[in-house]
Amino acid sequence: MNRLLCIAIFAPLLGGCGGHYILTVPDQVTVTGQDVTTVVRLQRNDFFVLSLASKASAMRFQVPPLAERAAYTDELGYAGAAVPAPEAPGRYTMRVSHMDYEGEEVHAEAPLYVWRAQRPVLAVDMDALPGLGLQSLKAAEGASDALRRLHETHHIIYFTREEVEQHARRHETLESLGYPDGPVLLWQRQRWHVARQERWPHMPYVVVESRLVSQLDGLREMLPNLKASLCAGRLAAEAYAEAGLNVIVIGEASVGREDVRRFRNWRELAEAGLPADP
Repeated sequence: MNRLLCIAIFAPLLGGCGGHYILTVPDQVTVTGQDVTTVVRLQRNDFFVLSLASKASAMRFQVPPLAERAAYTDELGYAGAAVPAPEAPGRYTMRVSHMDYEGEEVHAEAPLYVWRAQRPVLAVDMDALPGLGLQSLKAAEGASDALRRLHETHHIIYFTREEVEQHARRHETLESLGYPDGPVLLWQRQRWHVARQERWPHMPYVVVESRLVSQLDGLREMLPNLKASLCAGRLAAEAYAEAGLNVIVIGEASVGREDVRRFRNWRELAEAGLPADP
C-alpha cells in the first residue's frame, strides 16, 4: 500500500496517518474576534506496538484560507499554536500537517466552531445520551427532540471519555440519531499557556504542560454564558458542579447532590425546557 493510499484510508480512523505517524487533532471552539488555541499530538508507531512521541517535529496549522501558523512538538509529542480563525460565526475546518526530513507526510482535520460569546451554551454528557451511552436507541428520539429544541436558543458542547480518535465516528452517530451538531470534547485536556517571544511579540506561541486540567474552566472563561449542563450520572454531575454550572439530571440515578434539577425523562425536558438560572 503506498503512502497516499494509507492517508486516504486510515486518516478518518486514526486522526491522521502517514507511514507510521499518528496525528491527533481534537475538535476546536473559539469565539468571534479571537484566534483559536489548538493543541495537537504527533506520535510514531515504528514497531506496530508502541506509539512513541515524535519530538521536535514541525507542525503546520491552518483554517483555510487564513494564514498558517507553525510550532514544534515537545518531548511528549505535543505542539500548540494560536491560529487565526474566521470572523463570522459558523463551523469550519482546522487542518494540521507535518512533513519529516524524509518527505513523509501526515495530515489531519477537525471541525472548528466559531461562536458569538453572548449566546447561551449547554454542556451535555454525551456518554449518557440514548443511542451513544447505556440507554437504548428507543429513547433516542425523545432525547434528540429535546436537544434540537434547546439548540434553537443554545450552542451545545458534548463531553465524552472516549479518545479523540473516536470523535469523528461520534459526530456521525450524533447526526444519524438526529442530535444537533456541536463540538465533541474530552472532559480533560493538557494544560497550556500562551507566551510571547521578545523578538516577535505579535506572534504568540503555546507552551503545553504535562498535567491534565478540566476543559470546563477554560471554556467558561471564553464562553460566559456556559451555565447549564445535562447529565444522568454522578461523575458528570460532580464535574459540572465543581465548574460552577447548573446541573440538570435526566432520570432517577443518584448523583450524591441535592442542588440539582431533575427531569424523569427526555420528553419531560423537551416539554418544559431548561429551568431559569437561579
